[in-house]
Amino acid sequence: MSRDDALRVLAEIATADGLSHSIVGALTAIVFVIMRAMLPVKSLALVFAPGIYLGGLIGIFLGRHWNLVLTHEKEANVVAWAAAGMIAGLLVMMLLARAVDALTRIRNPVGTKPA
Repeated sequence: MSRDDALRVLAEIATADGLSHSIVGALTAIVFVIMRAMLPVKSLALVFAPGIYLGGLIGIFLGRHWNLVLTHEKEANVVAWAAAGMIAGLLVMMLLARAVDALTRIRNPVGTKPA
């Protein structure tokens, strides 16, 4: 995959139709409210929200790219692809958060207070 191909894919993801952005935005808002209520650190929901939103758009792009069809209704397919992408985006964000936590623990060994 060349640089031009990668830029074209990113442009297609960013310029998705209004239906895709509105569905992913609504689902991200719902997930944000739930995460804010459940997480001990409230600001973590703000950190995860962009990754979840982007994951939803990528899920829609991949569903269309691979011609995956669950039903004959476009809206139902968009919701399903967005939900799958958002789950994948959340998993990636959780792995990144764990990696950052592990790196900061190496820097500050157990039993010492961070500066």
